[in-house]
Amino acid sequence: MLKKVLLLFSMLVLTVALTVAQDPPKPLKIGFVADQTGIGYLFAQSQLAGLQIAVSEINAAGGILGRPIEFIIRDAQLKPDVGATIARQMILEDGVELLLGPTSSSVALALAEIAKEYKIPLALHTSNTVALTTTNFNPFIVQLVPHTTIEARAAARYAGQLDYKTWGTIGPDYSFGRDSFNAFRPMLAEMNPEATIVSEQWPKLAERDLTPYISALQANPLDAIYSNLWGDQFVTFMQQAAPLGLFEDSQFVGLMDMDFMKAIGADLPEGLIGYSRAPFYGIEGEAIKTFVEKHKRLTAGQYPSDWAIMMYDAVYALKAAVEKAGTTDGEAVAAAFDDLTFNSLRGELTIRACDHMANVGEYVGKTAYVDEYPFPILVDVVYVPAEDVWDSCEDIEAMRNK
Repeated sequence: MLKKVLLLFSMLVLTVALTVAQDPPKPLKIGFVADQTGIGYLFAQSQLAGLQIAVSEINAAGGILGRPIEFIIRDAQLKPDVGATIARQMILEDGVELLLGPTSSSVALALAEIAKEYKIPLALHTSNTVALTTTNFNPFIVQLVPHTTIEARAAARYAGQLDYKTWGTIGPDYSFGRDSFNAFRPMLAEMNPEATIVSEQWPKLAERDLTPYISALQANPLDAIYSNLWGDQFVTFMQQAAPLGLFEDSQFVGLMDMDFMKAIGADLPEGLIGYSRAPFYGIEGEAIKTFVEKHKRLTAGQYPSDWAIMMYDAVYALKAAVEKAGTTDGEAVAAAFDDLTFNSLRGELTIRACDHMANVGEYVGKTAYVDEYPFPILVDVVYVPAEDVWDSCEDIEAMRNK
């Protein structure tokens, strides 16, 4: 009788153990705070495609630390207060352990405070005001997009080698636009001491009628114009400026990401100077070729934008940091970002410990139409490494101590 009881007990213990062993691992939830409203719509759709491809690959390979990824996406509407609210909800109500940032830098600055408050790692892939890695930096942030200093200095280094002396500028009137211009001006002066900026135009973010700003630029004879307008607002600007003849007498330097190129299409003049953060056609290697094919299958034949590529890289940066830490604990993951090296679509990247900025550079070239693609691209592309234009860790420390 005792043997039967022991046997039944053993079978019960084994059954419970097998049941426990067969329980699926707890999903690892990642919150994506997107800017899906207005001019951010195209960016958000591109970012989502990159996220979906990365999550699909990682889950197929066993997840992160054996846990499958689930992601939650919500719209910040380009509003910092909304972004902060939904990030807090994701953490407290949905159990999110990692965050992916928005498009707008103003929203990202608000999210940085949430990341710090709740000790949740935040990967930024599109929003790029330099304050995020300098004066507003906290260790829970990691940056996978060239920030405004890298980007603007790269554009200025390229354009400053050309003989353009009288300049105008136009950019959105918020942190991204201002920070970019503040980095462009001194680098332009260093490259070409004879260059002067005689007209600055600052439309509000998402402002639609840009003709007054175009007229203001035309009020002075300009050799060249520097712009950091983006999204639908940039498309609107180009469509309003071309019929008014703005590009007939002035060279133009602008942010020519893939979504913009596809949206503007045949309305884009050839020979303008464009800078871009991660154009698929300017990146070499098998990884980007494979990604392009996956993206085309996912999106009915569409080529990937910069935003899809950088989002993909951001997800893999989080994966690498969590696996280095061996846990999803926020403080441990934040520490793992220091000097982290991982493989990305843009090649091997290293995240600098002093500012959690990846060594991602900028691509600069001239607009052209080629037979291979049904949209304009940049040709004769020059890659400007981050190491050539970013501030030193000593300089960044000085900024923080002011």
